[in-house]
Amino acid sequence: MRFLVLSFLFLFSISASATCSTSDSHKSHDVVFIHGIASNKGAFGHWAEYLKKYHPNECINSHFFEYDTGNNKLNLEDFIQSFDSYMHKNFEHSNSKITIVAHSQGGLITMFWLKSMDEAQDPIRHRVKNIMTMATPYYGAIIANLGYSLGTFVLPILGKKELKNMKIGSKKVVETLEFFKSSHFKDIISDKNFVTISATLAPSIFDIEGDFAVAPFSSNPNIKNEQEASTHYNIDGVHLRFRLFGTPATTLVSKYCLISPARCENSSLAIFEKEFLGNQKVKINYAKDINTFAVYLRTKEKGPFWVHSNNIQRGLRLSFIHIRDDLYFYKGYLIDGDTSAELIVSHGNRTSVIEVNSGQTSYLTH
Repeated sequence: MRFLVLSFLFLFSISASATCSTSDSHKSHDVVFIHGIASNKGAFGHWAEYLKKYHPNECINSHFFEYDTGNNKLNLEDFIQSFDSYMHKNFEHSNSKITIVAHSQGGLITMFWLKSMDEAQDPIRHRVKNIMTMATPYYGAIIANLGYSLGTFVLPILGKKELKNMKIGSKKVVETLEFFKSSHFKDIISDKNFVTISATLAPSIFDIEGDFAVAPFSSNPNIKNEQEASTHYNIDGVHLRFRLFGTPATTLVSKYCLISPARCENSSLAIFEKEFLGNQKVKINYAKDINTFAVYLRTKEKGPFWVHSNNIQRGLRLSFIHIRDDLYFYKGYLIDGDTSAELIVSHGNRTSVIEVNSGQTSYLTH
């Protein structure tokens, strides 16, 4: 009898140690969700409830940062400052581990907030252990150029300054490219698990952008010919918060996920489990890339810069387009089945060869 009582007490002590207590902040795992442009915390659906139900021993506390997207007077820097105030208010005096899950513009807020925290030598930056960004337009989005051109009178939920920050070839995009190539950036993420996700609309009806908003080459921060910054996934998904042509939203965790992980179609959630929790219950649905790639070229030489290659699908664009000042841009498509190619660029009497990869961006300066 005594043996049974001791066994019970032992098992109870194990169970008690696995439960989460607010007094044990060092055991806590705070997950901060950041939505994208023209959105709110509803974009993540039942994500927080899922983590609480299926990962009860991980001590996860879910938090949602919301900002004034759609305000024409505000830009990315304003949102970064708001996020900084939010993070210090909620976590400055805590010892918990922090994971940031960001969608679209939220990923840019995250990266440049970390940059500012590193420059200020703020200790909160070391508490951020995991980062996951989904469909973040690190290197710009054509749809942002379109939205900026149409004006907010057509799309009132999209902030004018936000769109300007995310345009192809914008000053913020160039800043991001140069930041990601720097040793400064590598130092910032050296103690973090940085995971990025691009999504491809399946079936690939639209080749405008991979997930109907942001192309895989833009949401993949691993610049061609540079040391890889993140663990990158390409999944079936759409940028929107609802299904489109049978493809689930990248961020939205539906009620079916709460009923049964086997019925859950959210691959982003599955990647979160695999990378940060070590107990994957949801399946990852990988997508076939639509073979897009991009090249940014900074040079003081004047164009045109003509392009040809045996591996590149012929289309309307035969040369780089001049974005502004000394910046040129080319977006191309590889032949189906090819994952890399040599892009031959002609300028006057000279030619040069640029290696390109499907779903990846190259950034060159001359």
